[in-house]
Amino acid sequence: LVDHAQPGAEIRVWVPGCSTGKEAYTLGMLLAEQVEKSGKKVNLQIFGTDSNVASLTAARSGIYSREEIGENLSPERRKRFFVRKDGLYQVSKAIREQVVFAPQNLTADPPFFRLDLISCRNVLIYLDQQAQNKIVSLFHFALREGGFLFLGNAETVGDREDLFVPVSKKWRI
Repeated sequence: LVDHAQPGAEIRVWVPGCSTGKEAYTLGMLLAEQVEKSGKKVNLQIFGTDSNVASLTAARSGIYSREEIGENLSPERRKRFFVRKDGLYQVSKAIREQVVFAPQNLTADPPFFRLDLISCRNVLIYLDQQAQNKIVSLFHFALREGGFLFLGNAETVGDREDLFVPVSKKWRI
């Protein structure tokens, strides 16, 4: 995404079913690293949505325990992207400002548009086939030409294979 972005462009990402925000923030961190490596001035806008208001409140705070941020997070990333706060870790203000959290019913509310990436991992598995097909079609409509859909390990585009070209079957992109 960053390699193909024009200087001054905006990369738009949507994480439906974002729960407490870890995936949205992780994508923000990874994209920020790539933007820095590229030397380009590229703006990042990440939308995290969920129907659970309590989860969204937790997500907006960006505060996690050491266990929640994981043992696989390098000390460099922990230092760069988190601030220690009362024995917990808060996502840096720079990353938090790139992520907007909002309530959304995925099966009823309108989607975001002109997206470069939708990361919908482990949400579709909780829905019936009809709802899955509706949402996958909605994702196709919401993505820019050349945009990417990232699904969870147990998910597929189902009956809507006509809408997407696999980039990585292994990683469900």
